This record gives sequence, structure tokens and C-alpha cells, in this order.
Amino acid sequence: MKYLKYFITPILAPTVMIGVLLGGHWMWLGLAVLFFVVIVGDAVLGEDASQPEYNYPWLIELPLHLALPLILLLLLSFAWASGSGIQDFLGIGQLLTAWFSYDFLAARNTSIWSDYLGALLGVGFMVAGYGTNVGHELTHRIKDKIAMFEGRWLLSASCNPDFSIEHVYGHHVIVGTDEDPATARKGENVYAFSIRSTVMGHISAWKLELKRLRKKEYSPISLRNRMITGYFMSAFWCVIFFIASGVFGLVLFLGQAVFAKFILEIVNYMEHYGLARKPDQRIGPEHSWNTNKRMSGMVLFSLTRHSAHHEKPSVKFWKLDPYEDAPQMPYGYLTTLIFCLIPPLWYLIMTPRLNDWEKHYSPVM
Repeated sequence: MKYLKYFITPILAPTVMIGVLLGGHWMWLGLAVLFFVVIVGDAVLGEDASQPEYNYPWLIELPLHLALPLILLLLLSFAWASGSGIQDFLGIGQLLTAWFSYDFLAARNTSIWSDYLGALLGVGFMVAGYGTNVGHELTHRIKDKIAMFEGRWLLSASCNPDFSIEHVYGHHVIVGTDEDPATARKGENVYAFSIRSTVMGHISAWKLELKRLRKKEYSPISLRNRMITGYFMSAFWCVIFFIASGVFGLVLFLGQAVFAKFILEIVNYMEHYGLARKPDQRIGPEHSWNTNKRMSGMVLFSLTRHSAHHEKPSVKFWKLDPYEDAPQMPYGYLTTLIFCLIPPLWYLIMTPRLNDWEKHYSPVM
């Protein structure tokens, strides 16, 4: 079970894809299953602070490397689903109809705007929760070219070329300080934070990349610029969706990308909300909100052990310490994420926790 638990997300991804392919109201299937599994799972299964030994690390790493092919298949399915009439991108509808006793093209053509909304939300959640999350894990492995290749392509699904640069070389260095775009300030709501973090994080990534290129004496206008190549990678998906169904397909892709990026920013918000640090202060477990909720940890590859991740960012996900004495989130990730969307409720829940943190850790500015 200690290996199988991290295969839950690779199982959830095809559920979203199946719903998208079935068309109609089935397009909400993936989102419904995802919410049920994670929220109910966290409530029922409680916490897990164990640190098992893994004798076969390649097996526990396998779900990470399944992410890119599964996200690829999910996006191709979504591109096909954006078509109408006789449009049959890559012949997917004809192929599936030949395999199963179900008219996929006819079912797709009954889909209405609310069905596409369900597909967009489901795909966006999976691109964020599986694609971006695994991309985050892999792009921390800066000396592993394969991991970086996979990670950057996963991030391209949410049009997020800056993350592999700003997060690793920016956020992890200045977390908790006023200079960090990805640290939410006390009293800042998630919507204002998301805009600030997105804009300032993108600018920060450009500054970091230009600094790297100047140091190596490379031209900033070249394919050595990771921001430019990142744009091209996301443009690839835009072309795929435009070929599949024109402007409507492009709107659907960009819609799920914006939503997936918003999910990332909500996660940034709740992982560091109000936890301030002086620039010269050591980064410790106290500078991230942590949780050991079992289901969240399994689905998100121990991203939930965020206190340990910031203390030792190069440590792989399955080696992270649980840090039960670190600042604790009130609930699992998805439940906490929902509360973030309602600022008055968020403040009601978090203000006492943050006040308690400030008594013990708040730096003297």
C-alpha cells in the first residue's frame, strides 16, 4: 500500500478524460469524483505522519512520469470534445465508437455550455493538481534533464512558463519576505493575491532569466531563453485546440489554463498566508502551513508536507518530514482551498491560528 497510495491521482486522471469523452452531463463526472475522493477521503482517513522506507524508489517515482502522457491524453480528449458536427479531431470519435457500443460523436454534439463548464473545471483541476504539482516536483530537480523536460511540458498545459524559474530561484529564496510575490500578506484576500502573485511572479521570472543569460553571455532573444521556449510550448497547445475546433477550442484551452493557474495561486496563498520572515532569517518549518491529511498527501505527492519542502527543497517528495509541530492548516488541501474563496470565512478560521503563530515566531521588523 505504501507504493500504491501514490497511484490514486493517475487513476483519477482517466476518470476526468472518460467524462469529457462521453459528452453531455457526463462531463461533470471527473470533477464530482475528484471532490468526493479528496474531501471525503481527508475527513474519513484522518492524518498520516508516517515515514516508510522505500526499497524500490523507481516504483514510487512512476506516477510522476505517468503525468505527462496522461495530461497529454486528457488535453487531446478535451480538444476533440470541443468540436461539433462532423468535426472529429484525430478520428478519436470514430475510433472510440468502433471499440464501444456508444456513439461518441452524437453524444458530444448534445453537449451544452454548462456541460463544457464541467469539463473545463475538471480538466483545469487535473492540470493543476496532477500536471502543475508534478511539474513542481520535477523542476526542482535542476540537474536532471529528463525531469526538467517533463516538468516544463506539464507546466505548459497551464501556460505557466515562469513557474520553473521564479518558484525555484525566487520564491524558495525570499519566501515570507515582502519581496516574495508568492507569499500572501496578512489580511490580503485570495483574489487580490492571485493577481499580484501572477503578475509580479512573471516579472520576477523574466528578471531571473535575463540575469542568468547575461551571466552566461547568451542573447536574451534566443531559444536559450526559457521564458521564450516556455511560450512556444504553451503555443503548441493553443494550435492543437485551434486545429480541433477553431476559436471555441482555443477559448476552452485558455479557460482551463487560467483556471489551473488560479488553483496554483490559491495553493500558494494558503501555504504561506501571513507567515512573515526577515530577509536574513533562516527558512524553517514555521514559514509554511503544513498538513498531514492522508488523502491530500497521497493525491498531491506529499506537497502537503510543505514545511519540510521549504526547509529542504531538494529532498524528493517521499522523503519529506511530517513536522507535526509546524503551523497546521485547518483542513485538507481541497477543503481549505474552498474556504479560501470566501474571504470572511477564511479570516474567521485563520486569524486565531495566525495570531498564535505571531506570538511564537513573528520576526521583529
